[in-house]
Amino acid sequence: MKRILLLCCTISLGVSGLLLAQDKHSEVTVFLKNGRKVSGRMLPSLHESFITIEHDSLSRTNLAYHTVKKIHFGRVPAEKPKAYFKRERGFFHLSEIGLHVGDNNYNGNLTPTIHTVNGYAFSPYLMTGLGIGLDRHVSVNSLPLYASVRGIILHRKVSPFYFGNIGGSWVRPTSDSPGINYEKTQGGLYLHTGIGYQINVAKSAFVLTAGYKQQQTEFVYTFEDWQGENRIEENRTIRRFVITFGYTL
Repeated sequence: MKRILLLCCTISLGVSGLLLAQDKHSEVTVFLKNGRKVSGRMLPSLHESFITIEHDSLSRTNLAYHTVKKIHFGRVPAEKPKAYFKRERGFFHLSEIGLHVGDNNYNGNLTPTIHTVNGYAFSPYLMTGLGIGLDRHVSVNSLPLYASVRGIILHRKVSPFYFGNIGGSWVRPTSDSPGINYEKTQGGLYLHTGIGYQINVAKSAFVLTAGYKQQQTEFVYTFEDWQGENRIEENRTIRRFVITFGYTL
């Protein structure tokens, strides 16, 4: 009798192990061509053109073969975190320095620029914020305040992006020449737009940009010469090619 019971238990355990092994191997993850994935147990399908996936005793999904990219049997290994920075929704910061190239007389002068932007990232691909900076030109210093929009075109290790800044500014002459009295120094429209590359590292990114900058100014000043006092009203639009390098998080 004991031998019969032992034999029955052995057979029962073997059958149970076989069923468990079958259940384990019937667990699949189906990757679809549209990027979705469906996990569960694969069941025999009533239609030869479909795969039936059972999620639990009450829910099943039928998938057409032509929508399936690949099938992974067993558990899918956890995805390794990406080794480079990807922006999440929330606070956005940018600091950059650069050079203006040229002047209004078509000379190849180089003058510095430094800016910072703080704002909000709606997604990894769209950021907005408020910026402030200091631009030095050959004859004018400018302090612009502006709204900024920038967007990532393709998110990769090195990501191309576009940007646009628009606002106003305060301006001052770079030096007070003897005999010149300024009655009015006023800035105007500030515009800076361009493209660039974002080089993503572990928790932040470096940015390199090339763009076009425009700054409107208005000056009224007087000076004296041998003919007497002269009064000058000067409206000038400063246009520059700009290259910048920066840091964002």
